[in-house]
Amino acid sequence: MRFVADMMLGRLARWLRLYGYDTLYGIEDDDEILEVARRDGRVILTRDAGLAGRAKKLGVAVILLGSNSLEGQVGELRKHGIEFRELFPANARCPKCNGRIRPVLKEDVRGRVPEGVYRRYDEFYICENCGQVYWPGRQWKEMVKIDKKLRKA
Repeated sequence: MRFVADMMLGRLARWLRLYGYDTLYGIEDDDEILEVARRDGRVILTRDAGLAGRAKKLGVAVILLGSNSLEGQVGELRKHGIEFRELFPANARCPKCNGRIRPVLKEDVRGRVPEGVYRRYDEFYICENCGQVYWPGRQWKEMVKIDKKLRKA
């Protein structure tokens, strides 16, 4: 399933990407959101009842979310049959740009990460689109904690 999230759902969009869902975000104009969703077969995610109503009239798939919290939004999406499996970096998409993330050899990131990170870690991933480098450090451990809460939502 592929999504386009409206501007009210930035945090949710980043988390959907981490769970491997192709999720567009950053389109400000509702007409453009509708067009992209229609053209690309994406489901619109929104908290805007007006946008949801317009999408339904046009026959565009839409999920209207009522919650303002990430946990609540994930719970609502689960009720719509969207799965939230355990986070795994190789299945994730880049939370910044939505590009695919793939594992890379440690040698491939030398000079692209801080030297201390390079010495401490052996596992690295890179976004094929923007080139952002990721590794399972402190931030990843915090995300795993949040993931456990989200999957119970």
